[in-house]
Amino acid sequence: MNRGWVGGALAAVFLGGACLIPQEDNILPDLPPPLNQPPRIVESEVQPPETLFSVDGGTGCPPLLFQAPVEDPDVNDLLFFEYFVDANSVVQGTIPPSGAPLRTEEAAYTVTFPSGTPASNPGIHLVELVVADGPLINRVPLPRTVPLPDGGSRVDPTFAVSHAWQVTVTGGACP
Repeated sequence: MNRGWVGGALAAVFLGGACLIPQEDNILPDLPPPLNQPPRIVESEVQPPETLFSVDGGTGCPPLLFQAPVEDPDVNDLLFFEYFVDANSVVQGTIPPSGAPLRTEEAAYTVTFPSGTPASNPGIHLVELVVADGPLINRVPLPRTVPLPDGGSRVDPTFAVSHAWQVTVTGGACP
């Protein structure tokens, strides 16, 4: 076998492999923003922790505080909340972004006794909290339009979650 021929062939392969191949200058387009993710009520930390309880609701009784920590993996979302007592809206609010999934502010509602508000009257009441990542209309969050890098847009779904307490308010004065 002729070693000169093999060496020349190998040299041709290596030299031919060193050619520059033209590359396209197309830059990949920007990726669209990720889809919206649902918020969450941190159930293990809601106050009051019991979902079924009784309180004294007469003169001199301490206020009853309902509060719930919330989180959202979409850390820049403004969250909306609404409290309902016996299916009637009593408090609406927002929870601003805080730079982390767990928000520093909580969804809160305070019942003072005796104030004449629905949850302060003696009887059994259903108190419900709805938290959403879009403005709430009749407990349903409005979808949102998201701009896309190509100049178009898409409609993202929004989500709502809820937590409920059943509270029995008794009359009578507190010490």
